[in-house]
Amino acid sequence: RPEVGAVGAKLLYPDGLIQHAGVLLGVGSVPGGVAAHAHAHAPASSPGYFGRALIPQTMAAVTAACLAVRREVFDAVGGLDTALAVAFNDVDFCLRVREAGYLNIWTPHAVLIHHESASRGYEDTPEKHARFVTEVQLMHSRWGNLMGSDPAYNPNLALVPKEYTIDPDRFATL
Repeated sequence: RPEVGAVGAKLLYPDGLIQHAGVLLGVGSVPGGVAAHAHAHAPASSPGYFGRALIPQTMAAVTAACLAVRREVFDAVGGLDTALAVAFNDVDFCLRVREAGYLNIWTPHAVLIHHESASRGYEDTPEKHARFVTEVQLMHSRWGNLMGSDPAYNPNLALVPKEYTIDPDRFATL
């Protein structure tokens, strides 16, 4: 499909729970979050919110842990940005793909086990935390207008702490 820019797979943790079923912008464990994986920690067989963990769909972004993209699309948007050395380089890439007029698709039909952060570790040192904060700031400076207004996520739903739950405060501001 020529209109598709990037395709991401369903990723499971080694214990069989969902690690990635697409990326939601502005959703996170803290206010001002950049992005979070949809349906994270749900059972692999979970249908998700209104069956969304069972069907291919357009998402604002998908993880590059397993990403299919045509070379022409990758080159057209400039590839992955090295200013985002670890966190969010895939989200930034997908947002540039989307900005260039392509769709980002998540599919449940490709399923892999993903040992998240196994090679790089977690943000558990002052240096790693400082880098992460810098990358969060860069994402907000580039894409802050999209944080909390993901086109694949209902504006009546919560951004913090758990996705796919009604947030009366967000609903009241619409």
